[in-house]
Amino acid sequence: MSAEARAQAATAQPQANQQACRVVAVKPFVSKGKVRGTAVRTGCADQARLRVRITVAVTGPDRIVKSGSQIIGNGRITAGATCTATARRYYVVALDAQGRVNTSRSVKLSCGRPAASRGFASTAETSVVRLTNAARAKNGCRPLVHDRKLHLAAERHSADMAANNYFDHDSRDGRTFDQRIRVAGFAFTRAGENIAKGQPTAAAVVRAWLNSPGHRANIMNCAFTHIGVGHNTKGPTWTQDFGTH
Repeated sequence: MSAEARAQAATAQPQANQQACRVVAVKPFVSKGKVRGTAVRTGCADQARLRVRITVAVTGPDRIVKSGSQIIGNGRITAGATCTATARRYYVVALDAQGRVNTSRSVKLSCGRPAASRGFASTAETSVVRLTNAARAKNGCRPLVHDRKLHLAAERHSADMAANNYFDHDSRDGRTFDQRIRVAGFAFTRAGENIAKGQPTAAAVVRAWLNSPGHRANIMNCAFTHIGVGHNTKGPTWTQDFGTH
């Protein structure tokens, strides 16, 4: 199947895909002055204690700065650790009582003002924003601002699709893209989403979107002012969330 055939616009229909029981650790992020870490348990027929641990990389053994647990079947739990102005490298560990363990990618986080406005996106995600804005410029549109909250919504969806092996605008729990954007804290008057899977680079995925009328319409919509891009290496899986306050 071609890369273009794998790309879907925001009108996609849900796909059913039964999954084996697993736990997933979501990459940590900063919200309301805390470092947040989320553990997800999905595809399970039984109940078990799910634990989330926020860990900071330090000299010597890495240090757990916050943990939490809950007995659940399928669902997610989130813990919050105190955030400082000094940037530190954090990662999340998810594990359940059945011995399933998953560790997120580490990320450098800080609650200082300089760190709050940059450094939240990967190189690939930043490249997608740059290439998207270059294409918009040819259409006379202003560049989109890479927004931390939209990035969070997009990254969470890419991670969820990758972890649960599905490809759809609707999450497995039924949430739509606009609901995910609101949960991430971005208040909007209009919003849109592009997703894609299988493209190895930022250039490839932007090219696939531009070659698809529905995706191109989102990119070339001059009414959008902000963007968030989420990339997961499994797939690879890509999400573009667009918004206007």
